[in-house]
Amino acid sequence: MPRLKKPGRSGAALTAAVSGLLLLAMVGCKSPTSTDTVSSLTITNSSGAKIDVYLDGTAKLSIDADASGTIQNIVAGSHLLEAKKSDSGALFFSVTMTITASTSNTVTIGGGASLRITNLYGEILSIFLDDSWMGDIGDQISATLLQITFGTHVFTAKTKTDGTVAATITINVTDAIEYTWTITK
Repeated sequence: MPRLKKPGRSGAALTAAVSGLLLLAMVGCKSPTSTDTVSSLTITNSSGAKIDVYLDGTAKLSIDADASGTIQNIVAGSHLLEAKKSDSGALFFSVTMTITASTSNTVTIGGGASLRITNLYGEILSIFLDDSWMGDIGDQISATLLQITFGTHVFTAKTKTDGTVAATITINVTDAIEYTWTITK
């Protein structure tokens, strides 16, 4: 007696249908737990002043001095990160950075100010910033101290030979600019 075949698909048709479903799942559907565009950026504020942080022109965080904050859910790509002083709105840090997918990124924002010191004293001077030795400057030489934090700082120049104070200056660093100090006898 002949056997009856059950209606159905041929093996090739079944394979094509399953392949199509798999392709559709890979292209058109994402897992609800997918993190392919979610990245974070942790900012450490070492500037000495409270700052407001902007990402692509949009305010994201206010960070106190010597503190950190994190921006979550950043889409992968190129982004403009800016920091402004909270009290004045003055821009002192700006960088374009590339965020890659599914990463944790970090940035430290320091003071953007500098101090250009010119030694016309007649001998080698040791330079101190708030009682911390920063280095020596030869006579008739200029040097620059970088990344000076916001706030009031005392700079002292002492003779290298005997440690006598040659000059002192107090600077209230309020902007990310180059300050100057010329030391003479």
